Amino acid sequence: MLPKINVDKMVEFLVGLLNTPSPTGDTDRAIAYVQEAFADLPIPMTQAPKGFLVGTWPGEKSNAPRGLTAHVDTLGAMVREIKKNGRLTMTQLGGWIWSSVEGEGVTIFASNGQIYRGTILPNAASIHAAPRKITGAIRDDANMEVRIDAHTTSAKETRALGIRVGDVIAFDPRVELSDNGFIRSRHLDDKASVAAIYGAILALHEAGLQPKQDAIIHISNYEEVGHGAATGFPANMADLLSIDMAVVAPKQESDEYSVTICAKDSAGPYHMGFRRELEALAAANNLRYATDIYPYYGSDGESYWRAGGNVRVGLIGPGVDASHHYERTHRDALENSAQLIAAYLLS
Repeated sequence: MLPKINVDKMVEFLVGLLNTPSPTGDTDRAIAYVQEAFADLPIPMTQAPKGFLVGTWPGEKSNAPRGLTAHVDTLGAMVREIKKNGRLTMTQLGGWIWSSVEGEGVTIFASNGQIYRGTILPNAASIHAAPRKITGAIRDDANMEVRIDAHTTSAKETRALGIRVGDVIAFDPRVELSDNGFIRSRHLDDKASVAAIYGAILALHEAGLQPKQDAIIHISNYEEVGHGAATGFPANMADLLSIDMAVVAPKQESDEYSVTICAKDSAGPYHMGFRRELEALAAANNLRYATDIYPYYGSDGESYWRAGGNVRVGLIGPGVDASHHYERTHRDALENSAQLIAAYLLS
């Protein structure tokens, strides 16, 4: 029987992580948050030169270590240009739809260490000042800008604030918890999965259990740009379980209450034998789960395969609706995901 997951504590960890900005390329704050939270668990976590976090939990055996990976890096933007009017154009960090961030509040991390607030807007945002054919322009990098909450109406004034090309822009997560268990926020991809790993390890530790094999816990920081978990694992590792959000959308099997086991994504199928073992574990422990295919998706597990990793790779994760937009999941999906992680570590 699996130990009980402390869902309240897992969600508390998740909320803190969601509220810690970590666009790809600027993840040290989130890495520090995770490292501090894991300090109470039996896994000494260290930060690698690349910036990811890794640690090993000794198991009953050491002949076939297992890796778990999830990522803290999120979508975001960088300053591409300081416009003549003092506002900013953006270049994307990760893949997102421009219309999905219209009207979003942002934090700008200036080169001089100052932090500014702002808003993403179309270049022509006011219906009272421009005809509909202009306010209805295509949403893209040429037609959208960041309005800075500072006294600036020129490029010179913006540069005087310390803002430079290449400065990072973080989108507001806007975390909300519902009484009926829903969690709404940006960046549930993939902070929900980091929380599931935390919840699983916490439950096993509090129950006095240890994994069957040595477990390498890897928190990556470049997944959104395709090379997050390309390195950082021992040569004798046998399995790598990537934990990342499951796609909840029309024509998908995944939902916001289950853990999903991915059979295939845009890069091809995951290891069949490993997938069948995960499905059997989910069924044997009466977990709510689905098996699904994601046509426009890639994972850190595949990053490791592409880097030459000679391991079995599997992918599981909590169902997340509206991925790379304003996302939503449910406590049940986190709980089922943490339970499957725990079951795998004990198997």
